Amino acid sequence: MDLVTFAFIAQTATLVIASALLVYPVVAYAHNVAHTRGLLFLSGALLAITVSYVAGIVLELSVASAAFDLASALLAAAGIWQFARPFVRFEDPELDTETVERASGGFESAGDD
Repeated sequence: MDLVTFAFIAQTATLVIASALLVYPVVAYAHNVAHTRGLLFLSGALLAITVSYVAGIVLELSVASAAFDLASALLAAAGIWQFARPFVRFEDPELDTETVERASGGFESAGDD
């Protein structure tokens, strides 16, 4: 086994182990984990990147690698959306601002020391 093959196997194993370490606690302790779906989507994205890496390097399937890259990007976007969804509001199209007649505070009220 040469150095390049060893590096490829080590990187692939690291990606698979990272995916498993991310998925296991989420699935095993789902009742204690917040944003379960978001974490599952993100772990799916990591697994899709791993498959893309193997398809592109070992199998030399550029189309399959690109398809898994797209799947990974979509899974990552879905995972991030699961985290961001509680903070995004679509029902309020206008930003309510208050108009102040006379400004108070700021640098105008600071004394020249």
